[in-house]
Amino acid sequence: MEIGEVVMWGFLAMLIVLPVSMLWMAFDTHRRRRRGEEVSHSSGGLLGMDEIWHPSAENARAVWDAEQIVPAPAPVPGDGPGVIDGNRIVIETGLRHTA
Repeated sequence: MEIGEVVMWGFLAMLIVLPVSMLWMAFDTHRRRRRGEEVSHSSGGLLGMDEIWHPSAENARAVWDAEQIVPAPAPVPGDGPGVIDGNRIVIETGLRHTA
């Protein structure tokens, strides 16, 4: 088999597989929405594109992922009045007036 034939058969296979997979994803999305599930399809194949063509976007995504894991820092006694009151942590939002 020559390289031209391999490319042709590969192209024909893609012409068949791509629409079938898109129809399957559409059917799956419709089924999940009907059940009330949240629909999200993987875009893992596109994640590598950011790293090649826009590296700062990949860095921003890595920082955002890390920030989602790290909890908010706990207040310390030097944060000001009303933050730690005995054994309670008081968060002043401004919605309630303190006496």
